Amino acid sequence: MITHLLLQTAEALLLFYAASWIALYLHELGHAAAARVLGVRVWGIRLGMGPSLFDGAVGGCRLRLGLLPLVGGVALDDRDASAIGYRDIRAGSWRFEWVKGAWRAPVISAAGGACNLLGVLLAASYWTLAGKPPIGSVGGDLAFFVAAANLSGYFNLVPCFSSDGAHLLAHVTAARRAQLAPARVVIS
Repeated sequence: MITHLLLQTAEALLLFYAASWIALYLHELGHAAAARVLGVRVWGIRLGMGPSLFDGAVGGCRLRLGLLPLVGGVALDDRDASAIGYRDIRAGSWRFEWVKGAWRAPVISAAGGACNLLGVLLAASYWTLAGKPPIGSVGGDLAFFVAAANLSGYFNLVPCFSSDGAHLLAHVTAARRAQLAPARVVIS
């Protein structure tokens, strides 16, 4: 009986670990894909934390893969980040100004959460197409964990700490400040 319980726990932890990787991958892929589509170069992508499983370059982009799928990040090329409004770019400290082309920044920030919402929909579709397997089965648990992990990635749009929501709030604040700024007249 204890062996069965240990196996069930190990299976649940393994499925949770896999679901967390799926959600983190979808989230960061959303940011990177949006940046690429909008003509903003991606310098690097960080997936996970803890001991490094891979640290190198893939297709000209730096990639760091950590053991634990808890956090990730997409680093834009500094020149492109500056061109879309990011200022004082360095780890843990930045500010944002609304400039020409700045509209791309909120799209990139929101793309991670949008891809996580897609992940929830894909998990629900898988669950339906698989015949609605019950919780407690591998298929049912996988669908549940993938949906839950992606839902938590979607909540990254809440503006707190250094979340995507905090970035979006900075973008909106900068746009509002630019809108309220008095027009500058140059007389020559």
